[in-house]
Amino acid sequence: MTLRLDRVSVSSVLLTICLLSLVPADLKFAATWKTRLVVVTDRFARLNYESSIAFASLALVIIGLIVIWTSYQKRMRWSWIVMVVFVCMYFVPVHLLDVFIGIRQLGGAWWPSAVRAAAQGEPLSRVAIRLLATLALMVLALLLPVGAFFGKKRSSSAGYGQSLAN
Repeated sequence: MTLRLDRVSVSSVLLTICLLSLVPADLKFAATWKTRLVVVTDRFARLNYESSIAFASLALVIIGLIVIWTSYQKRMRWSWIVMVVFVCMYFVPVHLLDVFIGIRQLGGAWWPSAVRAAAQGEPLSRVAIRLLATLALMVLALLLPVGAFFGKKRSSSAGYGQSLAN
C-alpha cells in the first residue's frame, strides 16, 4: 500500500481530524437521551433538545467523513462543495454562532480577555478558542486543494485518444 502525500491527501487528513474532534462533545450530549426533561428552575422544565441535536450532529459528521474518505479523495468537485457547505452551513452556525455574537458584542477586547480566561481555566473560553482553531484548520484544509478540484484536469489517457484518431 502506497501513501500519496499531495494537497488533497493532506486536506483529507486535516478535515478528518477536525471532524473527529467534534465527536466527543456530541457523544457526551447524546448520552443524555434518557433524560427527556431538563429542569431549569423549580417551576419550569424544558425538553432535552441537546440529545437530539447531538445525534443529528453525529450523523452529519459521519456523512462528512464518508464524503471525505470516498469522493473527496477522488477529487470529485461536488465533494469539495459539500465540505464547504458543511463548514459554512453546519459547523459555523451550530458550533461558533455564540462565539461570533460574543466577539461582536465585546469588539476587539474579546480576544485578549478570552485568552486570559482560557489560561485561567475557564471552560467556555477554552472551547471557544479550540473551535476557532478548528475553523481556521478547516478553512485551510479546504483552500489547500482548490487547484486539484477546479484546476485543469490532467489527461492521463492522451495516448488512448490518439490511438482512436488513427
